[in-house]
Amino acid sequence: MSARTSFLIFNILGLQITWAASAYGATHSQPHLGLVIALIYIILHMLFTQSRKQDLLILLCVGIIGISLDHTNTYFGFVSFNESNIIHSMIPLWLISLWLVFSLTLPHSLDWLGKKPWLALLLGGFGGSSSYWLGHKLGAITLSEPLAVSISIYFLQWAILLLIAYRLLNVIRQKLTATISP
Repeated sequence: MSARTSFLIFNILGLQITWAASAYGATHSQPHLGLVIALIYIILHMLFTQSRKQDLLILLCVGIIGISLDHTNTYFGFVSFNESNIIHSMIPLWLISLWLVFSLTLPHSLDWLGKKPWLALLLGGFGGSSSYWLGHKLGAITLSEPLAVSISIYFLQWAILLLIAYRLLNVIRQKLTATISP
């Protein structure tokens, strides 16, 4: 197996393991478990990636957008969390961690999806909304009722978010290429 293939597997597994640790921690009084796993993953990712600058920029850009989106959803009551937070409107650290780890899949294991906008739109909508639905079913979050409306809102948000994220990734790549080229 090539180093690139190994890194892609590591990349997608990093997201899945962080998601599982976050959901488990949120439902078993260990809300920092997802954060710890995410930090370990992000450090390892940054040590082994061949595109550290690009990855850091996409982590910051998509992370800020996603975290802001979940803050907005919390503010408007689309979602609530089952643990107490220091700041009432703040989303849990495990969810912030998930946004950061997710962002690192875009230029790597999910890079192929950025070349297919319609598929990104559909898979973003289905993948994002089903992740929140599963988190709701596991008890890590509570979605507002009626559930179909909440899922539909997340579907639309994630469909649009993924298209924006891939556009940002393309801009980041263009800017980095322009600064490297003579």
